[in-house]
Amino acid sequence: MERDMTILDRVREVYPTLTKSQKLIADSILENWENIAFVSPKELGARLGVSETTVIRFARSIGYESFTDLRQHSQDLIKERLTPAEKMSATVRKIKSGETSLERLLTAEVENLKEGISRVSSDEFYRAVDLIEGAKRVFVTGQGVSESLCKFLEFRFRRMQIDTRVVTGGGKSFYETLLLMNDRDVLFGIGFFRCSQDILRAFDYARARAIPTIALTHSTVSELALRSDVTLVANRGPVPLLNSLVVPMAILNVLILYLAERDEEKLKALKKLDEIPKIFGLNGKE
Repeated sequence: MERDMTILDRVREVYPTLTKSQKLIADSILENWENIAFVSPKELGARLGVSETTVIRFARSIGYESFTDLRQHSQDLIKERLTPAEKMSATVRKIKSGETSLERLLTAEVENLKEGISRVSSDEFYRAVDLIEGAKRVFVTGQGVSESLCKFLEFRFRRMQIDTRVVTGGGKSFYETLLLMNDRDVLFGIGFFRCSQDILRAFDYARARAIPTIALTHSTVSELALRSDVTLVANRGPVPLLNSLVVPMAILNVLILYLAERDEEKLKALKKLDEIPKIFGLNGKE
């Protein structure tokens, strides 16, 4: 089959020849093809109640060399077609058409949070806490909308006197800051569906130099996750619609709380903020 055929065209073409189990996968793709871009064969099989082997064979039956090839094709299509402007427009159309409302949008955020909780691996979460706790410095990197999450993390970390360096933006200064890292530090990267090449290069650089990495991303098989030592998965809602930051923010908030719980010195650092007027001779009028 031709590479430029859409995934839906491929599925429809061979649908009558598929087995009963394979048709479950096909029906899932026909209903929402974007979701296949961010799962492993094992995860998709568990979700649909079929074996991992069935998922792999299905990919081959619709003309792909492997499930990885199918997943990469769907990721490429998402990058080409689902731009931020298109996602915003799709969400706005739902509001204008009456298909959704304020209550439904807020309910969707709650549902995203519930699903997000179920997708966070406790083992990965505690590994992230261990890495940050043992690091000399934490380099936090992200671009686009992820910069807001980076700033939030920096604000909280600095208040606990965790030496934090934010690496956002781009250009020469971005890479110059990365040169300061060594294997006693940790690189914490935040990136989702359209993760920038700068962030991916930063993770490649860290891996080559044995610098521990943590990724906050949308899937265990995202480009960023596949480059990281520890992955925190944050559900951001339906791929075709404007994505939410509720779950990523909640995960970061809990991460901060666990770091404070682990180390009393970090709590003492927070209490020391109350002493700033006394330490610097402020009279409260500045």
